[in-house]
Amino acid sequence: MICVSFLAVGASLAASPTAPAETAATPVPARVPTPAGPAAAEPVRDPIVATTVPAPAPPSSTQELITPEALQQLVALRAAHPRPMRPAVECIARTVYHEAANQALRGQLAVAQVIVNRAKSGSFPKSVCAVVSQPGQFSQAPVTVARGTARPWDVAVAISTIAQEGRVAQVAPGALFFHADYVRPYWTQTHQRIAQIGDHIFYR
Repeated sequence: MICVSFLAVGASLAASPTAPAETAATPVPARVPTPAGPAAAEPVRDPIVATTVPAPAPPSSTQELITPEALQQLVALRAAHPRPMRPAVECIARTVYHEAANQALRGQLAVAQVIVNRAKSGSFPKSVCAVVSQPGQFSQAPVTVARGTARPWDVAVAISTIAQEGRVAQVAPGALFFHADYVRPYWTQTHQRIAQIGDHIFYR
């Protein structure tokens, strides 16, 4: 009878719902939650697109900044070694000569860059000569290089060549308009003022 009782107790323990100590101590791996819906998914990035389509950059980001001293040296170099004058350079130089010959070199370059910007903007004629020939925009007077005026003309040609090359950062970035500081044209109310350089005020 005693043996039977021990067997019954052992069977009762075996049928108990309590798990053995070794089983209870076995760690259960944590369940990793699955992201719900497409909004939680990690966006797919295309490395080819990311490397071949760069973000838009300012117009002057790939151009060289230049100090007034360096600009003076560059103008002297261009004036001392003139190249065959292209029609575009002559058209810009004529405007620089009439509109800004009394300005410092940075002011002359800013005027030349306005003309180049207009030709590239899509809102004006596509050639610089057509831009400077628009009625009521720039001086249309011919240039007569007389004694004592050769130096200003040579400088205007050098400045125009530099502007046409596009290697120097813009003095008034993106400027499309300018006027002398002693006048107030009606259109200044509808354009963004960028800078004043010498006696000229520049706008987008």
